[in-house]
Amino acid sequence: MNIFLLELRNMRKSALTGTLAISGVIVVILAFFPAMQSESMQELAGAKLEGMDEGLLQAMGLSTMLDFTVITNFFGYAIQYITLAIMVLFVQQAVALFIKEETDGTIEYLCAKPVSRDDIAAQKLLAHLALVVGATAAYTVVTVAGYLAVSDYTFGQAVKEAAIIFGGILFVGIVFSAVGVLASTLVKSSRGVSGVTVGLVFGTFILGILSVVIPKLDFLKWLSPMDWIKTEKLINEGILPEEWIVGAAVILCGVGAAWLRYRRKDLLI
Repeated sequence: MNIFLLELRNMRKSALTGTLAISGVIVVILAFFPAMQSESMQELAGAKLEGMDEGLLQAMGLSTMLDFTVITNFFGYAIQYITLAIMVLFVQQAVALFIKEETDGTIEYLCAKPVSRDDIAAQKLLAHLALVVGATAAYTVVTVAGYLAVSDYTFGQAVKEAAIIFGGILFVGIVFSAVGVLASTLVKSSRGVSGVTVGLVFGTFILGILSVVIPKLDFLKWLSPMDWIKTEKLINEGILPEEWIVGAAVILCGVGAAWLRYRRKDLLI
C-alpha cells in the first residue's frame, strides 16, 4: 500500500492553500518595494526606526539594516515575519501527521493492511518532508521572480540571495517539524494541534527576543531556531556550525523519539 501518496493526497488541500497564501503575501510585499524608493517613505521608515530602542531593533534583526531602499534589507525585514507563518504551517502539518488518523478512526484501516508500523511512519515522514521541501521551493521561485520584477538584480544574484534565505528556512522548518512530529505521538487528539503549534512556534520566537533584550538570558537563543535565521545574520554569517549541530541533534532526537513512541503506542485497534 502506497501510504506516501495517500498522505500527500490527504494533506494536499491544506498544504496548497497555505503555500498559495504565503506566496501571495511575498508577492504583495515585493510589489511594495518600488514605493520605498521615494524620499518621503525613506524618511518615514528612518524616523520610525530611529525612535525604537536599540535592543528591540536588534531583536527584530535590524541592528544595522536600516536602508529599506536596498531590497535585501526591505525583504529581509519582512521575511522574518513571513517565516513565522511558514513555520506555523509546517508545524501544524507535522503535529497532525500521526494523531489525525487516530482521532478520525482511520488508523484501523491502515493497520488492517499488510504494512508495518515502521512502513507507516517512514512513508508519512517522507510525505511531510516532501511537502516542506515543495513549499520552500515554491517560495524561492516566487521570491526570485519578485526580485527580478522590482529590482535590478540579475537572475544569478536573485537565486543566490533567495537560496540563502530559504535554505535557512528549510533547515529550521525541518527542525520544527521534528519537534512537531514528536508532539503528534504525544497529544491525545487532533483538536490539540493548533494549541501545540502556536505554543511551539511563538513560544520559541519569544525566547529568541528575550535572549537579545535581556543579556543574562542569552543562552535562550539555542532554544529559538528562528533566531538562527534572522536575515541580517543569515546573509553575513550564515547558520553557525554550532547551530547546525544543535538543529541536527533536535531532528535526530525528535524523529527517533517519535518513531519509538509510535511503534509502542496503543492505537486502539
